[in-house]
This record gives sequence, C-alpha cells and structure tokens, in this order.
Amino acid sequence: MYSQDKIIEVAKVLKPHGLHGEIKLEPYTFDNLFWKKVKTLTISNTLYSVKSTRLYKDFVYVLLEEVSTCEQADLLRNMQVFANKAELNVSRDEYLISDLEACVVVDEKDNILGYVDSVEKYGSADIINILIGGGLHSFPFLEKVIKDVDVAQKKVVVYKDKFDEVLV
Repeated sequence: MYSQDKIIEVAKVLKPHGLHGEIKLEPYTFDNLFWKKVKTLTISNTLYSVKSTRLYKDFVYVLLEEVSTCEQADLLRNMQVFANKAELNVSRDEYLISDLEACVVVDEKDNILGYVDSVEKYGSADIINILIGGGLHSFPFLEKVIKDVDVAQKKVVVYKDKFDEVLV
C-alpha cells in the first residue's frame, strides 16, 4: 500500500468485463503512457498487480493478477481506483487535480480571494470549492475564469471580473 500523500485517484471501476476477471474502468486520466506502464493499482485499500491493460474508446480495461473470475471482478464494482503518483507522466506545464488542493486563489493583482478546499469532477467542467471567510463557495474550472495555475507556488490566479460572475 502507498502512503496517502503518494497516491492519486485515477479511475472508477464500472463493471466486470468477460469471464476471466477483467474490469472496465472510467479513467480520470487519458494518459495512454500511464495506462501502458502502470504496474499496480489500489482498490478498496488492497494493492493489485496489473497483468494487462488496454484502452478502447473512452474506457480502460484492466486484468489484475489477483482477480481471475467475473465474480471477483464484480466485487470491485463502483470502487475508486488509486495509483502511485510517481507513475503518472506529468510534464512541467501540467498538474493534477490533487495539486490544486490547499492552493491560494488570487486575482490578477495578487489579492487573496480564498483557498482551494476540494475539486469536484463533472462532465462539462470541474468545480473548485474554495474557503472564503469561513464559508465554502464554488466556481467552475474554465479557461475564461482561470488565468494561471502555479503548482510550485501553490497559487491559482483568476480573472477577478469573471470569477465574480460565476462564484456561488
């Protein structure tokens, strides 16, 4: 098992696929290189060895060493899948959703607006929940709102006028 700060949620188990324990995943990353090189996955606090992976359309199909039947695979249905963060292929100009947590949210003039509490994944746009003066507020993660993300500085810069329009 990985330590909590070194794992990241990468998918959700949708259902078993076939008779030999393969599982169909809804991936949260479409990095083909990651899915081809991942060696282990954690599901429900259990570390699994990846036997094989394949991508088809918007899904990832994984065969795990420890799962060999459809019935075993079905026990994993709807569970979250975690991987070692070090196995993700993140370039310098990319970041992960988990990297945004605890970032300060500032406007273009570097005025502090709040702190990222969490990020919710939705189809059309991710939602950033921020703490402002003790209250929790939300705004969509959209290019017209976000000017820059600096993971090294733990800072999310927003366009203040657009931020004010969409903040709830």
